[in-house]
Amino acid sequence: MKKKLLVISDGNGVDNDYKKWPFYLKLLTSKTHTVINRSVVGASNEFIFMQLSDEINKQDYDCAILQWSLPKRFDVIVNDFWLEQARQDPIYHFNIVENNNQTWWVTSRSENSHIQEYHNKFVRGWQSLQRTQCYIMAAAELLKFKKIDFVFSLCYDFEFIEPNKQILESYPWVKFKNNKGYSEFRYKSKYASYDKNLGRPHTLINLDWINTVLKPSVPFVNYDEQTYLRLEDRLVKQLT
Repeated sequence: MKKKLLVISDGNGVDNDYKKWPFYLKLLTSKTHTVINRSVVGASNEFIFMQLSDEINKQDYDCAILQWSLPKRFDVIVNDFWLEQARQDPIYHFNIVENNNQTWWVTSRSENSHIQEYHNKFVRGWQSLQRTQCYIMAAAELLKFKKIDFVFSLCYDFEFIEPNKQILESYPWVKFKNNKGYSEFRYKSKYASYDKNLGRPHTLINLDWINTVLKPSVPFVNYDEQTYLRLEDRLVKQLT
């Protein structure tokens, strides 16, 4: 029987004009896992935590990969005021998402004046970092309580701060050498030359990250090497 694998990230896990790493993970592990991807463009870490709690309370999972985003992001539960703000947003008006029986506006990099006021006045620096690390610890406890195997990753590198550093470092993390941030792997991948300043790492970098970083770090991710090489070869021929 296939194991059910939950993936949650921000836009680094959402397919747009090119495919991201959860898409290729699904292809590579199709014989052993059913991959459910619940990533959302621009998601804050509060949203990722709430997405996790919603998913694991609605259905059973065997394992999970959570990729935490920027600490300073801010998403809101929609009321009439925030719905109007979202509708007026020229870029992120589409980002209305259901989560835990609530409607959220995932604001990402919105230039909305109220969102910017929050960033600039109310939650900055140490406070947003500490809040994110509380979400990470709470997520670990939820996953342990549900007996779900898990690993964590970071979309963008950030430091672990006291008093939580020792606890945070005890969790299973997907790392590339000393760099925890997935987005920085794009500069170290063998396909870094394909990057060309895209908003997210190039398709081939997404694929390389699975084989170079994710698979060696995660006991429940496994696939035949020849399957990977055939997929890699096909993509290289398509994209070169």
